[in-house]
Amino acid sequence: MRGGNRAFLAHAILGAVSRALGRYELLRPIARGGMAEVFLARRRAAGVEKWLVVKRMRPERATDARFLDLFVREAKLSMSLAHQNIVPVFDFGRIDDQVFIAMERVEGRDLGSTLARAQAPLPPLLAAFVAAECCQALDYAHHRRGPDGAALGIVHRDVTPRNVMLSWSGEVKLTDFGIAALAGEKSSVIGTPGYMAPEQARGEPIDPRADVYAVGMVLREALTAQRPRPGAEREVTLAAARAGTLVPWPEEFSSPLVAIVDRATAADREARYPDARAMLEELDTFIVAERAANKSDAPARRLAAWLAETWKEEREEAAIDEAIEGSHLVSFLDDGALDAIGTGTERSMAATAEEAPPAPPTPTPAPVLETKTGSPTPTPTPTRRRLAPIALIAAIGIAGAAFAAMKLGSHTPPPPADAPAVVATVTADAEVVAVLMPDAPLVPEIRDAPPPPLPDAAVEVHRPRPRPTPTITPVVVPAETHKVTITSRPWSYFTVDDVPLQHQTLEVVRLAPGAHVIHFTRDKLRKDVAITVPADDTLTVVQDMSH
Repeated sequence: MRGGNRAFLAHAILGAVSRALGRYELLRPIARGGMAEVFLARRRAAGVEKWLVVKRMRPERATDARFLDLFVREAKLSMSLAHQNIVPVFDFGRIDDQVFIAMERVEGRDLGSTLARAQAPLPPLLAAFVAAECCQALDYAHHRRGPDGAALGIVHRDVTPRNVMLSWSGEVKLTDFGIAALAGEKSSVIGTPGYMAPEQARGEPIDPRADVYAVGMVLREALTAQRPRPGAEREVTLAAARAGTLVPWPEEFSSPLVAIVDRATAADREARYPDARAMLEELDTFIVAERAANKSDAPARRLAAWLAETWKEEREEAAIDEAIEGSHLVSFLDDGALDAIGTGTERSMAATAEEAPPAPPTPTPAPVLETKTGSPTPTPTPTRRRLAPIALIAAIGIAGAAFAAMKLGSHTPPPPADAPAVVATVTADAEVVAVLMPDAPLVPEIRDAPPPPLPDAAVEVHRPRPRPTPTITPVVVPAETHKVTITSRPWSYFTVDDVPLQHQTLEVVRLAPGAHVIHFTRDKLRKDVAITVPADDTLTVVQDMSH
């Protein structure tokens, strides 16, 4: 193929891949799995460009309650983890049938692809350093507690070389908590068979020692450049995992790390390290001894040098500069929602053009005000700007003080009756939008002396009127409710019975047993569906809203 044709084909493929997802611009695919697709993405705002990674649920899975539950749980769990050795997730949202999470882009490569490219083992010191950093991340996740102080019992369940990210500066970060198990959940055979602990492969209850096993497998592969449990077919590899079968160590290999790996990958979980912290301590002992015997740069610097040497000219990302217009996206960072899809959130995660509030009128230039010294003070042009929390609190405090001063007889005169109002709106993401109408005064003049007192005859005593006692209508809560999963293809809005609260599919609501009516709406299409919630079971409702 000639160079011009090759360039044209590459541009056509890139153009087909690149597209806008709300505020994010998808540049090119990175990986594709059974549940989601991962893209290199970019966001531009106010002349600032940020590159990141967007994980988007595959469209055919978006209406499947099982996959959506896993995806949503990954978002909630990942956004609650904040550790230097865990890739942070900072956004989660939905646009029509597209559900996605946005995470930090680690500028580097994953351990799996790097080992495959190097076709050589990682030096023992660096292999131990990578494993120790993974243990740091897992120890944090394993001991993570919820808002009530109870341990969550997180187990990653999929620690593999592909999920260990290495940055060009030598950082090690663990990613992909998509199938993490939590305490009290029923175990299932899910994960990568080549790195599974035997009890995980057998579907037995698991604990943090399953992750210790996986780290041992990753460490062994880094030391030997060979998979300790090879196999092309999943069932064959899964059978080997159930039995705890591993290939023998290479005959010529000798290192103190062998004992650490063998203990971490013991088939009997009772023979393993009790937790990631115990394995970390032994790895640290090896690293300290190795550095004392062989003076060299810090492990992170050596890892950065090894990574750069392995990838060489392919280190830098190719520049991508197609102009793609993005649409508005309401995400969890924007609308202040605390619940994920399917957990009863009362606010829609997507805003259509018809539902968007009208833009405020463009203010005209306000006149120049005179200060006490006579110097002209120009009226600032009203702008939309974000205030820091301290500034926001200060603004609220000033407003409260002004109000109190007016109530206590302050000598600040009230504004003229015909003075235009000042409209201020505080949005859910701590943003203050102020719109000054034309000719509105910025600061009322404050007099130096209080006004003269009224004559005694004119003084009246105003007693506060008693406030009526509000009538509280008790809310009747059904004695028994059941979970009802409501979804549609494609997505739609819905309400239940005569309650005006609007939901968006897919969502799980709780309803009392008996008859109910679900009102689905999408654009101009409306369908009413009668359902009966059983008295002893859950229910799933799937509605066709394509026509």
